[in-house]
Amino acid sequence: MALKIITPPAAEPITLDEAKQHLRIIGSDDDIILLSMIRQAREFCEDFQNKKYITQTLELVRDTFPNDNYIAFENCSPVQSVESVKYYDAGGREYIFDSGNYIVDTDSFVNRIVLGYCKLWPTIALQTVNAVRIRFIAGFGDKEADVPETVKWAMILHMRLLYDDYKPDERNKIEEARNSLLSMNRVIPV
Repeated sequence: MALKIITPPAAEPITLDEAKQHLRIIGSDDDIILLSMIRQAREFCEDFQNKKYITQTLELVRDTFPNDNYIAFENCSPVQSVESVKYYDAGGREYIFDSGNYIVDTDSFVNRIVLGYCKLWPTIALQTVNAVRIRFIAGFGDKEADVPETVKWAMILHMRLLYDDYKPDERNKIEEARNSLLSMNRVIPV
């Protein structure tokens, strides 16, 4: 299973001005570094929590349909909508799984696509690899205000670790604080 970014987020959860304020930086000498650190902090926190923060278009690629009646978005909730579910037969021909066959569960902690009543996944012989492609929109929203404050604070702590030099015991405390904030709503794939 793979997760591809089709359209990356148009913004970051933390602005450059916010980062400067928290890191106590005056001037613009480090702006390029700080912008890179903001992105790196977001990516670290998203990977830790198995979530996506700012609206982005993704594609979940699987080799087969599941044996269960659902496909869980274990490393990319919250899902806003599903654009398409495509699959490819052994000859490489593309099919679209009709959206009337499934329900997008956006209310569960881990979002998922669930088969509708008396519906089944396609039973044709699929190509041997990357046979199912689910394109969807994920994230809390389009702007910084949509992202939970705990995530923003965890990102700030991560940026502090990247930007400043700390003694080992101080570093451990900051890492523990960051990880505690991120653990509150972490999705742990089973």
